[in-house]
Amino acid sequence: MTAGLLLGAADRLPAASLAAAAQPMAGMLPLSPGLVLLAMPEVPGLARPAEAVLHGPAGALRPPLSWQGLTVGEERLHLLLARAQPGLAPGADLTLLGPDRGHHAVGLRETADAVALLGTAEPGPLLALLRFIAGKALGIFRAGEDPALAAACGRLAAAAARAAARPAEPAARCGPEALLWSLPPGLPAGPHLLLGPRRLRRVALAGETAILPETGASEAWLVPPQGEALVLLPAVRARLPGLVQLARGRDARARALHAAAQAELLRRAPAEPAMGRLLRDQQLLAPPARIRQHAAPGEPFGAGLDLAVPDHAGGLFLRGWLRDPLGLIASLTLCSPYGEQRLPQAALLRFPRPDLVKEYAGAPHGGADARAGFALHLPEGAPHPAAQWRLRLGLTTGEQVTLTAPPGLLHPQAAREAILSAIAPAHATPVLMAEAIAPPVGRLHALVMAGRGAPEVIRMGLPVRDPAAAVIVPLYRNLRFLRTQLGAFARDPGLREVELIYVLDSPEQRDEVEHLLRGLHRLHDLPLTLVIQPRNYGYGAACHAGAAEARAPVLLLLNSDVVPAARGWLKPMLTALRRQPKLAAVGPKLLFEDGSLQHAGLYFLQMPGEAEWFNDHYFKGHPRHFPAAQVARRVPGITGAAFCVRAEAWRAVGGISTDYVIGDYEDSDLCLRLRADGGEIGYVPTAELFHFERQSIRDHGGYAKSLAATYNRGLHHRRWAPDIAALMARHAGAGGR
Repeated sequence: MTAGLLLGAADRLPAASLAAAAQPMAGMLPLSPGLVLLAMPEVPGLARPAEAVLHGPAGALRPPLSWQGLTVGEERLHLLLARAQPGLAPGADLTLLGPDRGHHAVGLRETADAVALLGTAEPGPLLALLRFIAGKALGIFRAGEDPALAAACGRLAAAAARAAARPAEPAARCGPEALLWSLPPGLPAGPHLLLGPRRLRRVALAGETAILPETGASEAWLVPPQGEALVLLPAVRARLPGLVQLARGRDARARALHAAAQAELLRRAPAEPAMGRLLRDQQLLAPPARIRQHAAPGEPFGAGLDLAVPDHAGGLFLRGWLRDPLGLIASLTLCSPYGEQRLPQAALLRFPRPDLVKEYAGAPHGGADARAGFALHLPEGAPHPAAQWRLRLGLTTGEQVTLTAPPGLLHPQAAREAILSAIAPAHATPVLMAEAIAPPVGRLHALVMAGRGAPEVIRMGLPVRDPAAAVIVPLYRNLRFLRTQLGAFARDPGLREVELIYVLDSPEQRDEVEHLLRGLHRLHDLPLTLVIQPRNYGYGAACHAGAAEARAPVLLLLNSDVVPAARGWLKPMLTALRRQPKLAAVGPKLLFEDGSLQHAGLYFLQMPGEAEWFNDHYFKGHPRHFPAAQVARRVPGITGAAFCVRAEAWRAVGGISTDYVIGDYEDSDLCLRLRADGGEIGYVPTAELFHFERQSIRDHGGYAKSLAATYNRGLHHRRWAPDIAALMARHAGAGGR
């Protein structure tokens, strides 16, 4: 059969008869409900049909249109791929308007399949047709997800391959949607077409193993960019091992396949998030190596790698120790499954380890240096997720000793807290904080905040119709004052006109808190809203979650350990905001349990020998009725323990910052942002409340004994130091500090 037989199975004419016919005929093959393929012979008087304008019975054919020339035997065909549209139907005529304005009519006849369309079953023309269809479908036609087209391409591949297809062998399952294949040798590296049963894709091959999308219990085809050797991916019905099972395999072939899979994952992970996740996940499931230190007191040197924690953004935090009184350690090399990197000892940031000094005080070859600990952040040290890291010590004798860290591929929140707890606050120098602690903590904290889930909201009672304010109370574990606080609200007529919103930041207490609040709601007949965070995200995130549920024009952020000293405490703050439009926020007088002053406005100071600004409160420790604390005035800031802010001003600056870990300095940060937006901050002494200070935060294991406060202070200082200096210069005359 020749290329000239384009009239379909019912009306086959010799090539000479076709050439003599008054009207050329084009074969037509529907590929799917959305795409159709035409094959035209040479049209007399029209050397290049691709330069013609096509018209059908319904008018000009709509783009996209794609042409491809193809030689079959001794004849030349012109292939046209187009979207199905009115006029492209068997029996219709196409009119080709050539560059010379000449009109050329071509009739359309449907053909049964690609072999009938081309008039040949030779692999070469069929493969050229297949590459043309699939390539254009994945390009200008964006039809890779068309299942009918994918099925048509699969039939065409089967016809082109015939007995010459080379089968691949499935080797392992790579997650729920991909398989590892062992491919026939000799395939070229680079892009191939993958013809699945329901979709078309391009995949880049780099060797004789490949991770390819799952195609289910159906065969699929790999089409190389050139040549006639297609690769058959047979239907997979047998149970396959996973990557971790390959890693545990004892035979050499399983280990080789696992190594090839790791290389494939490493190659593709930077551009394909799914491969990066698979790389991480199989690392997490791999059996951990035994933790190894070199710590015997009788040895002439010692070392340990206590932490090797990726920061989930390509960096790595290290903490360890070295005891080398005789200078035996000549080199340090950090090792992972993906490579090695040298660590100059001079790059290690050293800090005291009194425990090691004590432990090795009687060591026969010498004890530990006072600064035996080291920490380091390598910003690009972990481009790929490794579950465990090793540190190889090269000795002056040529021997080597390898240390193994505990598994460090942690959830971002756990990794953040591990780094913040890695060094005692007393030993954290500014350099160590700036270079080793702050960079990975900042990366991890941003990831934690970006991954916040939606909270659960429970409403109790009918909401207040037009609330004057919304009181937002974050709760974290400490419930000791909840009954007292809510009872004081219930006895205050002014609190009957506000929204009461409690935000639970310790979701493990959900049932206990809901039960308690429902009982208090029934007891006091106060409408309440309970917002339950999916994880502990800290004070700032809890305030945002509460503010999102508020309708009132004023927001009052109130700690759970703050209790009113008397009724009527809220009205003076609302009055100050109403009468002084310049005020964006106001704060009350806060008292210690013994009645002395805890807060009469917030200001900033620098401690002797310290570069960073600290937060402090005016008149702290003075008597309750200290005269200077009885005066309403503008102040540099107010505490977040009781922070009354206009909702409009809150929204204008984006609310309270969630960049601070757990809680600290976000209240003064909000004051400074309100000021930068043109607002002022006021102190209202006639609003009095007791503050049983820091009752919740001391229960937080990730904060109380960690570097979180130091980190937050450093972040606050870097962000606001010039503004604070100018602000405190204007408030230099304020006394009573």
